[in-house]
Amino acid sequence: MTAVDDILGKIAVRMTSTLELGAVLAAITRGLVEDLDAALARIWLLETNALHLVASAGLSERLDGSHARVAVGAQKIGQIVLDRTPLYLDDVTHEPRIVDQSWIAANHIVAFAGYPLEYRGHVLGVLAMFSRRTLSPDEFARLGVFAAQASVAITNARLFEQVSRLSRRLEAENAYLKEELHGARPPSIIGTSPSLAKAVRELEQVAPTSSTVLLLGETGTGKELFARAIHEASPRRERALVTVNCAAIAPSLFESELFGHEKGAFTGALARRLGRFELAHGGTLFLDEIGELAPDAQAKLLRVVQDQRFERVGGTETIAVDVRLIAATNRDLAADVRDQRFRADLFYRLSVFPIHLPPLRDRREDLPALVATLLAALAHRLGHAAPTIEPDAVLYLQAYDWPGNVRELNNVIERAAILARGRAIGIGDLPELRAAPAGNDEPVDSSQSLKTRVEAFERAQIADAMAKAGGNQSEAARLLHTSRATLQYKLKLYGL
Repeated sequence: MTAVDDILGKIAVRMTSTLELGAVLAAITRGLVEDLDAALARIWLLETNALHLVASAGLSERLDGSHARVAVGAQKIGQIVLDRTPLYLDDVTHEPRIVDQSWIAANHIVAFAGYPLEYRGHVLGVLAMFSRRTLSPDEFARLGVFAAQASVAITNARLFEQVSRLSRRLEAENAYLKEELHGARPPSIIGTSPSLAKAVRELEQVAPTSSTVLLLGETGTGKELFARAIHEASPRRERALVTVNCAAIAPSLFESELFGHEKGAFTGALARRLGRFELAHGGTLFLDEIGELAPDAQAKLLRVVQDQRFERVGGTETIAVDVRLIAATNRDLAADVRDQRFRADLFYRLSVFPIHLPPLRDRREDLPALVATLLAALAHRLGHAAPTIEPDAVLYLQAYDWPGNVRELNNVIERAAILARGRAIGIGDLPELRAAPAGNDEPVDSSQSLKTRVEAFERAQIADAMAKAGGNQSEAARLLHTSRATLQYKLKLYGL
């Protein structure tokens, strides 16, 4: 075994003793400089048709400068990749491809050796070194063998890095999904009213695409439910749906929450943390209450929405993701844009496909089915049979405008079920529901009692059912989900 073999063997031991890519690259370049007396040793790795300088030791350890990025085929480094052939120059002082001859003379450089880094037919990059002495043919050949060993070590480190990254992502996804499971899952989309049917049709049209969706509607209209339905009907349904409540994130934590952070990026950053964008890679990211974002957060979000690239806080690695965005708000974003409270460019990026979710007051006919579904869900959660509700109580609920929409209805139903204690829920179990505040489509006569409004609403519903049934009481009773005897009593009561 020659001295060169012994030196290269020691370097090989060091480079294979770790699976951390940076440490492998450093062991190779520093070993060639410190043990083999190279003046300068460098490694470029191939990425998107260009060579990127990733490790350097000796005369310069800087990774920026004119040789930080070399196109395939350009200069001697790019030519090595293009030809897949080692290159040896034993007199660099007369080499036209080396422009900086003053650097060569000042550092007494004599020779250059470059080797393609290949593994199983794939070019990884280039290992190159400048020497102050010429290399014998045997030394050049043995360095070629070492370059092949370095290719294996670099490949293993890259694979380990990919596995580690995937493992961290799966751990983060698992933790996120465990958090999600603590919350109750929303029910299915319930209702057949024309306004809801229109929104569902739009959902079905956009779900199979990757287009960004903006869900618009009042608080409690089911925006998260629609976001989940879009995700489940999309090709991304096998990956995660990650939800971010923009109103709940402190401005100082916005970047860390969405883009993640590196260990030591700030006080309390004890470990690397993956952000919500990274967790949603391949899946869907739901940005709820997007209208509550601060202006500086809007600017940071815009860049990622445009490029789907970002850096973790405290990191330098650019991370590319493939994420389908769904945003939601109960604000009038168009008005916020006019008033300069929301960035116009971000608004246009988010509102590729807007869907308006109707308030409950615009789909009162869906309320009986909604109540039945909420009671069934409540019974499942509490572990007993679903309570029933009297028809008069349903009509009482239908007469209210529900400014809090389904969320408010759910709270009222749960309270009533507790008060009913197993019997059918009646009007007496329901709270006094006052007239909705101003701003609804129809004015409310606040001088009327709720009982009067319920009776007026009930009378109109019965008259409408009788008209649809052509005067057939049995058919009208079926439409009203009540008995014929009850309908006859009501007809007599209201003089119909």
